[in-house]
Amino acid sequence: MRNKLGRTITGAAVLALTAAGAVTGTAHASTDVPDATGAITETADASISAADDASTDVGDNTSAAVADSVWISRGWPAPSTDPHLPDANGNIPADQGEEPQPLIDEGIYRPDADPASTSPDSADSAAAAAAAAISGNGTANWAYNNLDTRWEYRTDCANFVSKALYHGGGMKMRPGGRKADNAWWQGRYGFGKSWSWTSADYLRRHVTKWRNGAIQPHEYNAKVGDLVFFKWKKERIYNHVAIVSSMVQGHAGIVQHGLKNQTTLHEVITRYSHTSNPIEKVTIVRPKTR
Repeated sequence: MRNKLGRTITGAAVLALTAAGAVTGTAHASTDVPDATGAITETADASISAADDASTDVGDNTSAAVADSVWISRGWPAPSTDPHLPDANGNIPADQGEEPQPLIDEGIYRPDADPASTSPDSADSAAAAAAAAISGNGTANWAYNNLDTRWEYRTDCANFVSKALYHGGGMKMRPGGRKADNAWWQGRYGFGKSWSWTSADYLRRHVTKWRNGAIQPHEYNAKVGDLVFFKWKKERIYNHVAIVSSMVQGHAGIVQHGLKNQTTLHEVITRYSHTSNPIEKVTIVRPKTR
């Protein structure tokens, strides 16, 4: 599997763990980001710490000022096709985020028991734990081999990741109300799919609360098959999710249904770092229980 990696993401608090368990921060300036005139410049890491500290406050309307051709020349679609960049009126397009719901929508269902926690024998317990684990390699391989699968939604990222978890990782569906955090299913109850299957924020809540998801404190802690959730500054909730497909010298390559189906974590952060809507939080989660 080949992924072109971007520059090193380094520096103070670039991806720092907050008390809430989210990996946060903004990337350094790089050759990948046009300035307001459309020029692309190189800035040394050592000279930009001050700019990094204020990076979320600069570059308002940058995306609107840069010609579409400049973004396209860097391998990214034009701002007009990006749901996370403001339009000419400064508005963010409608996202996939539904209103927050109670943890249990109907008060009926509970998560499946973890077989590893009920086995009396340690060897059996280890075997059960392995059988209950989600396959990170399987998740990533399915995603990589199905990047061109048909989009079912205008923002298809969570639906794509859910299919990779199900078909490749072996994560089992769980019943529950359509809006419940503990539920995760498609093709049931006549609704099509649960919100946790199709919404990035609901999927994040599901895997962290109901799949024993472990939040990784830094990019270099990530493994193939981990989920990467993104929250933009001007959006209420996490509105995008991708899958780690490779790790090279501590840097994550990712696959997704997004503007670029195959890219890197660094490149995605850099894409928005000097626009009016930078990425505010990145949370890497490793779901563990099928």
